[in-house]
Amino acid sequence: MRRLALLPLAAALAAVAVTAVHAEPAPRALKVRLEAPRGGMTSERIVTVKGLVEGLNEGRATLVVNGTPLSVAIAAGRFEQPQVLAPGLNTLRAVVTRDGVDATDEVAVFAQVPAKDLRVTLTWDTPGTDVDLWLTGPDGEKVFYGHRAGKAGGTLDTDVTTGFGPETYTQARAAKGTLRVQAHAYRIDRPTRVELTTVRFEGTPDEDRRTFRAVLLRTGDVVEVGEVVTP
Repeated sequence: MRRLALLPLAAALAAVAVTAVHAEPAPRALKVRLEAPRGGMTSERIVTVKGLVEGLNEGRATLVVNGTPLSVAIAAGRFEQPQVLAPGLNTLRAVVTRDGVDATDEVAVFAQVPAKDLRVTLTWDTPGTDVDLWLTGPDGEKVFYGHRAGKAGGTLDTDVTTGFGPETYTQARAAKGTLRVQAHAYRIDRPTRVELTTVRFEGTPDEDRRTFRAVLLRTGDVVEVGEVVTP
């Protein structure tokens, strides 16, 4: 009968030590920092929000601007997104999540910019895609990426072509009648959900905030997302 050779205790401990040496390093602690803007006061109406993420190299962050959540892509531990500030105090909060744990950073920016009667924001849920915000006023004029300033005073302030949005339209004085809002799938490779947020008289006691949702199925699709009615 053969006898099983027993591994000497010292050799067993050495094997454990070697295993420990080659173990995967612990992940870095999750952190997020808003690098720009860093708060204070500005006279710029459109700013580029930039952030640094530690512990999550790729993925998505949520940027909450004055209570409206927006998705932004993280690449190489960083994110960047244009934003249109409202007059007065603006709150910007970045949130990243890993394994059910959140990391956040928040800044406040006071914008000395003209008041706007209306803000319309379009976002979507797929990366590397291009969705266009189309707006047609009571006079029939259409504002979109190819005609960004309307005669009634409305402007398409941001045009994002790489996914998630936001595309933002603002108007100093809303014209009486109905403003039709559409989403156009300029380039998508999968069904894409869009979300529209309309804010009238932002930051005043008369503020009216509404949300609409729709789905684009393929490139070239156009959907009626919502409308703004001014009596």
